[in-house]
Amino acid sequence: MKYIVRSVKFLVALLVLYVAAVWLMSAMGASMLSVRDTVFVMFQTLRGQLLVAAIVVWVAIYPKVGYVKRESSADFDADKEQIMTAFVVSGYELAEQNEQEMRFRASNFFRRLRLLFEDEVVVRRSESGGIEIEGVRRTVALAMMRLNGYLEHKRDE
Repeated sequence: MKYIVRSVKFLVALLVLYVAAVWLMSAMGASMLSVRDTVFVMFQTLRGQLLVAAIVVWVAIYPKVGYVKRESSADFDADKEQIMTAFVVSGYELAEQNEQEMRFRASNFFRRLRLLFEDEVVVRRSESGGIEIEGVRRTVALAMMRLNGYLEHKRDE
């Protein structure tokens, strides 16, 4: 169900972006057609139909490629300070914590809106002894990069 919700949110965001771009072109005089006519013409041409097909395919696969689960060698208990720092510096705050996992959310409304309120990142104990970070691909990559830097610095001390 989460997969479908993420796809629908992404589709709505793309549609809003498309309508805004078409409206802006119409308002600036860059297009001789109205927003309604531009959308109508798009479905009548082969290029427009291919664009719609490409958007449908991208929306269908986005949740699979946009969200990841990565493992790190960090220790959930011993490196908790470094984990927290990596997420705080990345613009996230701790929303929930228990013995097995920490849940982070974006720290401001605009970041949450930009991520379509799919901003939750979960850090949990891994069965291999490290941690597992799950969430939006870009956020996970940024947090992992910072966390690895903090862990290297901690080991060098």
